[in-house]
Amino acid sequence: MILINSTEYYTHQEEDPSKKQLANICETIGANILLTNFGYSISRQGKWWSWVLSLMGPLKELVGGNVMWLKASERGRLLDIGCGNGYFLVQMRDLGWDVVGVEPDPKAVKVARDHFGLRVFQGTLEEAKFPDDSFDVITMNHVIEHVPDPIGLLSECRRILKPNGKLVVVTPNIKSLGRYLFGKSWVHWDPPRHLFLFSSKSLRTCAEKAGLKVQRLWTPAKGALWMWMTSRLIKCDGFIPGGLLNKVSLRLKMEMIMFWTVEYIINRFRYVGEELALEASK
Repeated sequence: MILINSTEYYTHQEEDPSKKQLANICETIGANILLTNFGYSISRQGKWWSWVLSLMGPLKELVGGNVMWLKASERGRLLDIGCGNGYFLVQMRDLGWDVVGVEPDPKAVKVARDHFGLRVFQGTLEEAKFPDDSFDVITMNHVIEHVPDPIGLLSECRRILKPNGKLVVVTPNIKSLGRYLFGKSWVHWDPPRHLFLFSSKSLRTCAEKAGLKVQRLWTPAKGALWMWMTSRLIKCDGFIPGGLLNKVSLRLKMEMIMFWTVEYIINRFRYVGEELALEASK
């Protein structure tokens, strides 16, 4: 299980030994972070340097985001709305959660069911008609910006959450540092797929109108790498090219890392991270 991001789940290319080594290092660091910060015990021996690297704030934020900041002590029945092909659910299942998904794309649902053996409902959350008080945790990662009725969706989440359950929502932050820097080239405008974009104030208002109690609302900087890469390409070329990851220059990679570091530091004082993250309860 790759704990520090991989967006390519299938490949027909011969594996590059250097990339395999890097992936192993990332997995080791991620395992250490999951153990020390979130309580998940993963069988992966780490050298002293991996424990040192696992103390770095930006890496902790990145790995925490990969599990939606859910701790092992909270394990129970988890619903992921807009689960795609189920990669997040597979990770959480491997970490001991009882997982269920909802996804409207039939091709993605087929992969989730046939390839990963997941329980995934094809359609919208409202169409799934889950009983009241069904889930300990509900997650939505970059979903709420796509729906025509965000408050209605949050209200349905409240209905099917257990009394002491938790909802975790992640969505682009319209007041992020990247949005200010790139303006109309900011990748998260993404029309016509993004119907709504939120500030911390508007997301909180939507949650409260849906009857939810906001427990925590913050702006992670973990999306800074992807935002910088894609927005920079949009600004220069007017579009994001196919085979994106193979066309990233060393200079662009260095820019991404520098921007990620700067945004992480500024974000300690002002809510300018590329994403909004909300934790709410019933």
